[in-house]
Amino acid sequence: MAPPFAVTTTDGDEISLDELRGKVVLMDFWATSCPSCREALPHMKELAKKFEGQPLIVLSVSLDEDERKWKDFVAQNGMTWPQCWDGRFTGPMARLFDVKAIPSTFTIDADGVLQDEHIGDAAIEGKLKKLIARAREVEAAQRTAQTPKTDSEQ
Repeated sequence: MAPPFAVTTTDGDEISLDELRGKVVLMDFWATSCPSCREALPHMKELAKKFEGQPLIVLSVSLDEDERKWKDFVAQNGMTWPQCWDGRFTGPMARLFDVKAIPSTFTIDADGVLQDEHIGDAAIEGKLKKLIARAREVEAAQRTAQTPKTDSEQ
C-alpha cells in the first residue's frame, strides 16, 4: 500500500490519499534547480492535459528550498495540475516516499497500492492507461452495485 499522506496545494486545497481512492495518482517529485526535472516538464504537462477528465490525478511535489522561487516558476510555466511544496529531501513527503533522487515519480493505483517508482523521465504513459482502465472498471462496478434493482430484475 502507498503510505497515507495529506498535502496542501498552492490553491489551498487539501489532498489526501484517502480522498484519491478510486483514482490513479501520479506523484511527481521535482525541483526548479534540477535540469532533468525542467526537461521533464513538457512531458508532465502533456500527461496532465492528455488524461484530464479521467480518473487520474497528477500531483507534483516540489523539493525546492526557496518557496517563492518555486511558486513563481509554477505560475510562469502554466503548471495547472495540483502542486505542493515539500521543501528539500528532508520534507515530510520526500521522507515518506524515501525520495533519494529527482525527478522521481510514483504511481498509485485506484486501490491505493503503490505500483512503481521511476527515476528520471521514464515513459509511463502505457502504465497509466492500464491503471486508468482498471480505475474505470472499479468505478463502474461500484455504480452497478449501488443501483437498485427493478421489480423485473428481482
